[in-house]
Amino acid sequence: DRISGPALDFCLLVTQRRHPDDLALVAESYAEAAVLGAVLQDPRRALEVRGWLRAEDFADPWRREIYRALVEGHLYSHPDVLSRPPHERTQALGYLVLHQLQRTAAVQGWQVSAEDWRHVAAYVGDLPRPGSVPNAAHAAGYARIVVQASHTRTVGARGEFAEQAVLAAVLARPDQAQQLRGWLRAEDFADPWMGHMYQALVEEGLASHPAVTSRPPGPERQQVLGRMLLEQLQYKAAERGWTISPAMWLEAAGQIRSGIRPVPHPEQAALIGQRVLQSSIQRQVDDSRWRVEFSLMSLGTPAAEMEVNSMLATLQELEGRWERAMGRPGAVGASLPPAAGRRPHLAGTEDAVLGSLMRDPGQVEQVRRWLRPQDFTAPGRAELYATITAAAEAGGTIDPVLIVWDAHRRSASPGALTSDEVWEIASAGVPGVAVGGGRELVEAGIVHHVRSAASAIEAAAGNPAAAPGMVFATARGHLQHASAQSARLAQANRHTAAPARSAV
Repeated sequence: DRISGPALDFCLLVTQRRHPDDLALVAESYAEAAVLGAVLQDPRRALEVRGWLRAEDFADPWRREIYRALVEGHLYSHPDVLSRPPHERTQALGYLVLHQLQRTAAVQGWQVSAEDWRHVAAYVGDLPRPGSVPNAAHAAGYARIVVQASHTRTVGARGEFAEQAVLAAVLARPDQAQQLRGWLRAEDFADPWMGHMYQALVEEGLASHPAVTSRPPGPERQQVLGRMLLEQLQYKAAERGWTISPAMWLEAAGQIRSGIRPVPHPEQAALIGQRVLQSSIQRQVDDSRWRVEFSLMSLGTPAAEMEVNSMLATLQELEGRWERAMGRPGAVGASLPPAAGRRPHLAGTEDAVLGSLMRDPGQVEQVRRWLRPQDFTAPGRAELYATITAAAEAGGTIDPVLIVWDAHRRSASPGALTSDEVWEIASAGVPGVAVGGGRELVEAGIVHHVRSAASAIEAAAGNPAAAPGMVFATARGHLQHASAQSARLAQANRHTAAPARSAV
């Protein structure tokens, strides 16, 4: 019964376990009210937030204007407040804020009834009460929640507004273009029109044009830059034959005049640009993943190998740009090893390879350089292949009888082949087919690893909340593994005159 106002709403929301978006909205509303109440309770708290919390960060219009008057208007340090004893300052400051709101309403022509003003006065008076702000010492903490919520509104929950926001930041603060140059590119913008604007502003240097930089910061500089941007776009449209109606030009001009999408913190253009690049990375990685998968389905493993290596090069370029965006030039993240996945058993092919090696041991030297035990997936076959190659490496004789005896010795191991099964494989062996069959096993392994990589990359790139570092690490780990498999296939092809057959 001691809790009221936004604090009560917040507690009720937590106990009722509502949707996370509702929880975020109430937390933001509570934080906005709490930071205002903290400054009204203790005017000194304004010093902790005035340099980085702005009125535009507030979602609620009335709280925005209260903060503008209270902190940005310096009412917290008004002589009528500072001259009073501490227990009287809150009430005096509340009166000053209400008076300033009424003056602003008169100048800007707000339509506010007498009844509305009574509600506003009651709200301002209620803000500093303990039910609204339990501890004024936490003012900076409340303000951080407000700023974070403001940033989310600026770029969108999934980054859907980031492209407009980064352009707005450059229009408001042309000096921020330097923070974006080199790592954020026009092709990173999903909206081509926004990409053309960015190209003109940053890559072609309009933001640093002397006609802009020679003017003092403020509305005049932004108007000059906006006019130059519109003229540049019109010139490009005429030169390249773009079809743009007069209505679209009017809309573009209006967008540019209004700053595309105003942002509370244009000095954070690089932070907003990171969100644009993050979305671009996800799109490019997914496009490359699709090309790898498509080449595997339509053209086979040699084409897939080329696409895998091409995607690795793309990842390296994107990772370099992301590291520059994060201010970590030259840093490279660790690769995540691919998770073990089930491969389809090719027991018939595996038995044919093993039987051929036992009947025609001369093939062992040809295949052991590129065929690995892990290429065998049916139970017991990898161990049998390892026994055959170990005997060859030791210079011993590959005698089916000795191999069967060794299998009998190992038969107690889980999953091992029995001596009868080994003898059956050896008896059915056909000389001369081990090289071709082994190549099929390697190729089947590549198909599996590339498809596993495509699936893992699709999951990582398709998650809007996935950090680029995680996308890079997942993609690189899978692709490097698939690339190593492809290199073994090339080696297998060099050891046989027969053309490679697709396992797809």
